[in-house]
Amino acid sequence: MVDPDKKLSAGDQVTVEIMEDREGGLPRVVTATGDLDVPPLGRVKVSGRTATQAAAEIKQALEKDYYYHATVRLNIDRISPVQVRQGIVYLSGEVRVIGPQELVAGEPLTLCNAILKAGGVGEWGNPKKVKLMRQKDGKTQSIEVNYLDVIQSGDVNRDPVLQDGDRIFVPKIFFRLK
Repeated sequence: MVDPDKKLSAGDQVTVEIMEDREGGLPRVVTATGDLDVPPLGRVKVSGRTATQAAAEIKQALEKDYYYHATVRLNIDRISPVQVRQGIVYLSGEVRVIGPQELVAGEPLTLCNAILKAGGVGEWGNPKKVKLMRQKDGKTQSIEVNYLDVIQSGDVNRDPVLQDGDRIFVPKIFFRLK
């Protein structure tokens, strides 16, 4: 049994069924680019969406150009045995495990989750002044994130989603208050 909230990713095997066609389900595999071939639409981006979300988008696209009413069922038959790497982010400074972390297609990674995967902020790390460096239009963009505040508040809107090549730096504090 596959978790219904599992987000689709490259390599997942699914069955797409358009009930009005009465042809039964079409077995498909999500491509490395996160697309699914759905006749008569062609390729539809499904990576990062649940089966229910993807079915709703397919239904909407079908009803736009091909059907008056479409009933779409999308079932995940088998989860990809391998994860498709989408990129790498790098952690440095005062985290417990420094170094690269892989971005996996269909599974967004946020700054806070990357730090948690690295064992959290080290004993001498300053969680209030975490720096995210990102290349944008040939220039380095620096964003300061209060990791401690985001974790304590649970406000996911202030937790940046990472992109390939991002660098996270946790600076050192020089004195600690107990």
